[in-house]
Amino acid sequence: NYPGARWWKFDFHTHTPASADTSAWQNAKGTADAVTPRRWLLKFMAAEIDCVAVTDHNSGEWIDMLKAEYDTMNAEAKAGAPPAGFRELTIFPGVEISVQGGYHILAILDPSQGTAAVNDILSVLGYAGTKGDSDGVTRSSLVEVIATIVQQGVVIPAHAD
Repeated sequence: NYPGARWWKFDFHTHTPASADTSAWQNAKGTADAVTPRRWLLKFMAAEIDCVAVTDHNSGEWIDMLKAEYDTMNAEAKAGAPPAGFRELTIFPGVEISVQGGYHILAILDPSQGTAAVNDILSVLGYAGTKGDSDGVTRSSLVEVIATIVQQGVVIPAHAD
């Protein structure tokens, strides 16, 4: 036991309903079972995750919504009425980028960033497909994608295979 030392549970690769391949969530849209930002956050809190990177396919659509909902939940907790299951959670904005050659790269950014930073990266890299889908690829090469992300955050290969 060392002062200041702690293990953190961090999920580096997550999707929200902003990713088109989340079929169960897509099918639940508009129903009582629809995934809301609060429900999404509470699922990670229930799993005792400490940090989560929101890495939808070529989209940062849900990042600002999740951060705003977390702030609301945190304010409720500080006011003495925490939502059932609430615990602290650090949200890292990110994106799973479809790169030419069939690569999927995660860009994990500083928690102070948001949707706009993800949109800026996708624009610089020349992603022209549908946000939330993998129907397109970047104009930039894999090397260019990595070099761009490293200037702003951390690069992680999205899939081990």
